[in-house]
Amino acid sequence: MQHDDARVVTDDIPIAVWRLTARDGSAPTADPGAVLAPRLARRLVLVYTRHGDVVIDFDGDPHLQTATTDASRSYVLITDTSKIAELDGITAPISLIVLRWPPRNTVAAAADFRDLFAACRLIMTAETSAIAIVSSSAPGQPGTTYAEHIAELLPAARAADLTHVLQIVAVTGQHDGDEFLYYATPTEAEAARQRQPADGYHVDLLVFASESDRRD
Repeated sequence: MQHDDARVVTDDIPIAVWRLTARDGSAPTADPGAVLAPRLARRLVLVYTRHGDVVIDFDGDPHLQTATTDASRSYVLITDTSKIAELDGITAPISLIVLRWPPRNTVAAAADFRDLFAACRLIMTAETSAIAIVSSSAPGQPGTTYAEHIAELLPAARAADLTHVLQIVAVTGQHDGDEFLYYATPTEAEAARQRQPADGYHVDLLVFASESDRRD
């Protein structure tokens, strides 16, 4: 569920472009284990959670952990999907689940991506958003492209009864300030990817909700 970024979802998945200044922190490559820049991590926590909520992280991003605790939320790291049952004792709402694709930690890397989405579904309610942070290569460059990643990820999410409700293109660099473009066109989203600052980086975030809980 999106608390202050609510979208009207139609047959076409809405796209948002977030251009975030990096004045308060470096790109995640400067911090081993991080895929989120500090400002992006903070925005995700503030948009998708409330005070006292729980954030589940399948990969252990240090900037996400810092943003979560600074905002008075509870941070829980899960690196083994078999440990999901241990979350039964959590009484506070689990409002945000974050997973990285490709996964970084060795346990999750050995798991099939379908298992990761199925694990998310087990702990989701109508109030929970699951966000897949997708790192991809530019077309023509070595590595897996965004299109190739989502060709695998979206069918896996549907198989786990998850609905893709929003795509966020997040670009971090030395912008004058934060800029947020909602209901962006695919052309505008691609332009944001291609025109990122020389000192910046971009990641794509796929936001999912539980289909069955949304219908209840």
